[in-house]
This record gives sequence, C-alpha cells and structure tokens, in this order.
Amino acid sequence: MNAIPEGFLQDGKGNLVALANVKQTDLIKDEFVKKSIELAEKQQQALADFKHQQMEEADDFLELLAQEHGVNLGGKKGNLTLRSFDHSLSVKIQIQERIELGPELQIAKEMIDKCISDWTEGGNQNIKAIVNKVFSTDKQGTINPQRILGLRKLEIQDESGKWQKAMDIIAESVTTIDSSRFIRFYKRDEQGADQAISLDIAKL
Repeated sequence: MNAIPEGFLQDGKGNLVALANVKQTDLIKDEFVKKSIELAEKQQQALADFKHQQMEEADDFLELLAQEHGVNLGGKKGNLTLRSFDHSLSVKIQIQERIELGPELQIAKEMIDKCISDWTEGGNQNIKAIVNKVFSTDKQGTINPQRILGLRKLEIQDESGKWQKAMDIIAESVTTIDSSRFIRFYKRDEQGADQAISLDIAKL
C-alpha cells in the first residue's frame, strides 16, 4: 500500500481528499472508527491469549489427573466438565468436528428410497418428500451432514435389512475434516441452573 500524504485522507474509492475538504463530522467519525477498531483488535487478542492460557491450564490438570491414575491421555481432550468443590462454578471443554459425507451417500439414498417404496406399496409421496428434504442441498450445493446423521437415530424396524445397511453406509461415508476446541464458563444461579458467562460483547 502507498503511504497517504500528510494532510490527506483516502476515500472509499481510493481517491485522496485534502483534510480541508472533509467535513468536521466525517473527521470525528473517521477517528472514532479507527480507534474503536484498534481497541477491538486488542481485546480480540486478549481473549485469544486468555483462551489459550485456560486451555493449557486445563490440559495440565488433566495430565496431572492421568498421571495420578497411571494413564497416558495421548492428545488434546474435550467434551468434559470441571466443577468447583461446591459445584457452583464450572468450566466445560468441548470439541466440535466439521465433517463431510462421501460419495457412498448416493448409494445409501438409493437404498432408503427402496425401503420407502417397499413399505408403502409404490412409495407414499409425503414420506418421499421428507426424505428428499433431508438430502436436499443449500445454495452452495452442500448437504447438511447433521440432518443425514439424524436418520441413524430413528428406531426403524426393517426385516429386509436394507434400512440398517443404508445407515451403515452413511456411517462409513463420514470423514472428519477438522475440529475446533471450545472452552466455556458457567456460574450457578439462585435456582441452581448453570448460567453461561458470556464473552460475546454483543450479549453484554
């Protein structure tokens, strides 16, 4: 980026405008926004440092606990809750995985369609519409994996075994792309319910 000459501001189109030609209110607004963003970025970094520190301390405690029991944890852990002695405060660490479904999904869809056809003598259109909704894509052409995996939770009795086979194929099609680790903080209220301590500025 080229340096902006002293006594000028650059507008949204990239043009240089002399300060003398900029309204006072626009100058004040420009200064406020720049200072706000600078402070926001500092707070963002402070939160990132805080998260990193708390994760490290939680991992250190888990390692200590593992050593006490003679266990090798082998990697970062998640989906656990640590509580204060009186149980009024808690810290939860969770891992959220981002998954994709492979081409095997098309085979599973064909088997599910066959199941519906067998069960309804030609296929009830309402049931087909529900299944098609589950397998529908968004504007980016992506299928929602959670909707698909939700089918595996259904208690379906199928003597032919096609449904269970389709569910097995869905399970085989799952690939974990990456995972994110979260840490959240809770404080028990007067009614005994855990209330999240929000670190989202929009909720404060």
